[in-house]
Amino acid sequence: MNIQASLVVEEVKKVFEQVKNDNEIDSKLEIIGLDYSYICHYDPVLEEVVVDSGSAVNLPNELPLIHKTICYDDRDIGIHRDGQLEYLYSSPIILESEPKYLLICTSTAKQDSLRLLILELLASFISSRLETHVKLQEIFLKNDHMKQITETVSAGSLSVDKFGTILLLNEVGAEMLGLTAEEVLGKPIFEVLDNQAFSLNVLKTGKPILDKEIKIKINKGQYYFLLSSVPLYDNLNDPIGVLFHFKDIRKEVEMIVNTKSFFHFDDIIYQCEEMEDLIQLAKKAALQDSSILIEGESGTGKELIAQSIHNYSNRSNKPFIVIDCSAIPRNLVESELFGYEEGSFTGSHKGGRMGKFERANGGTVFLDEIGEMPLEIQSKLLRVIQSRSITRVGGHEPIPINIRIIAATNRNLAREVAEGSFRHDLYYRLNVINLFVPALRDRKGDLPLLIHKLMEKTAKREKREVPNLSNQVMKVLENYSWPGNIRELENTMERAVILANGEIDYQQLPKRLLEIENSNVFSMPVQTGHIVNQTAQKPKTVMEQQLIINALKASNGNKSKAAKQLGIARSTLYEKLYQYQLL
Repeated sequence: MNIQASLVVEEVKKVFEQVKNDNEIDSKLEIIGLDYSYICHYDPVLEEVVVDSGSAVNLPNELPLIHKTICYDDRDIGIHRDGQLEYLYSSPIILESEPKYLLICTSTAKQDSLRLLILELLASFISSRLETHVKLQEIFLKNDHMKQITETVSAGSLSVDKFGTILLLNEVGAEMLGLTAEEVLGKPIFEVLDNQAFSLNVLKTGKPILDKEIKIKINKGQYYFLLSSVPLYDNLNDPIGVLFHFKDIRKEVEMIVNTKSFFHFDDIIYQCEEMEDLIQLAKKAALQDSSILIEGESGTGKELIAQSIHNYSNRSNKPFIVIDCSAIPRNLVESELFGYEEGSFTGSHKGGRMGKFERANGGTVFLDEIGEMPLEIQSKLLRVIQSRSITRVGGHEPIPINIRIIAATNRNLAREVAEGSFRHDLYYRLNVINLFVPALRDRKGDLPLLIHKLMEKTAKREKREVPNLSNQVMKVLENYSWPGNIRELENTMERAVILANGEIDYQQLPKRLLEIENSNVFSMPVQTGHIVNQTAQKPKTVMEQQLIINALKASNGNKSKAAKQLGIARSTLYEKLYQYQLL
């Protein structure tokens, strides 16, 4: 059944509904094509339009076409039905200025003027409604204005008439579906897209469906979209079609998950040669798509380097997905990374769920603490890197992905490979480009620069002046080994700035910094001459200095015990040590 025939059936249903109680229409009203093809008829007994059932008026093959409500060539046209002579009346149904169908009824009365008038009015009414529908379809579904609108949006748009025939598909939608508009226009949507989500049910309910996650198989792979279905109506509030709006779910996820990277190479504070070499190598690596392994102690800024690489690359406007391999529960690692289909396990979300690798499509996956990844997941990660596709838990179809992997670890992966706790093949896949971030204690000359930058950062956030930092306190900071690296330094300076009252002294420093033993200082023998030569010192000062030295020797350099022995606070002891240049 073509589009026009479908429209005819729909309109006949509505028109006949209005005249079914008319006593003058007591015989079947039938619609046929000009080639005598049967369309439908109205049964006055059942009071309904019957489609594709029964038989049409049995017209003789030699009967000329009838386009008037009077007998053709002034001849009486009668047909025998059930042994009784009946007269045939017809009126043309006009569509696009040409007769397309015939509205026919029979009567035992010859030249029944009232029946002829009613028949002609009905045919004219049906013709008018059909013309209105055609015009409205052109206005709402096929006009250039709507095409221009759909071509300007970043999502796919597809419109169909109320019978499911595709009337419009924008370029974005064609690309997303792997189709061309030329090959699908005029075809039923159910033949083009074998997916129940592209349903016409919204015409019955009148309620649009918004952002429903659907899966479509394209080129031996499956893709996930957010589909919206909106019914379209004419000026008589009759449904005329459906507009489908679909978006790549992976792009939409970028807007609702933490997929952005904020740091750039310019944000990295350094002046030492070791960091300069690292940054230059990282910039070269960023311009390639090879996997990168970043090694270094905890707190050295491995993620900052990873974000900078991403933002320096041609993937900078795509997602940056962070996966902390040490934080995901072991039994959920696979579903978190690769997603899952509906019903894969108890508690799974309806419709399934996209994994982090899918969310990162086109961008970068940062695998932090890669050394914590279970061995069974390591093998699946290796397959993802090799095939550039993932398969959801409970699924069977591969989903193509385009990602760049950056991994980071504070472990010695080479040693773990030798011990068998990390796959050697995965290690070599990840370690195409190796970057080692030096510990803070090895970044000679960077500590004072970092301290002042971190003080300024906290002061600006807290809307206060940057406090002063004495040389004595700076020396304590420089003598500390910073096992927590930059992360520990940042927390220390934040605390100091918040607690300081215009100047940072020992009171604002954490206990661990003040208690650190400097064995090189207190193991040195103290020469009496050192004290005697300080002629500018008063006898009381010299005595105080000697008491402190004696207390430290007696306590084997333990400053807490020495302060207790002297009867002073530990912070006061530190002040004296710096005053007498003993620290």
